Amino acid sequence: MENQKAHFIVEVSVDGVNGRRAVGIMNMRQALELPELPCLAYTHPDPAKAAAGVVISRQELAGFMACH
Repeated sequence: MENQKAHFIVEVSVDGVNGRRAVGIMNMRQALELPELPCLAYTHPDPAKAAAGVVISRQELAGFMACH
């Protein structure tokens, strides 16, 4: 059975010298398929936390998908 969490939507952004810039909006599975780059950040999969501007790392995103 496919993990339902894989379909949660996140925004992926890149941190650069000029601040954070959006890369795109995608589901968690797609976000975790991106290359592992330390400059990438992900909005929290919980819509309320994402709206508050909470960003998480790739490891936190993978952990969220694995245990929720």
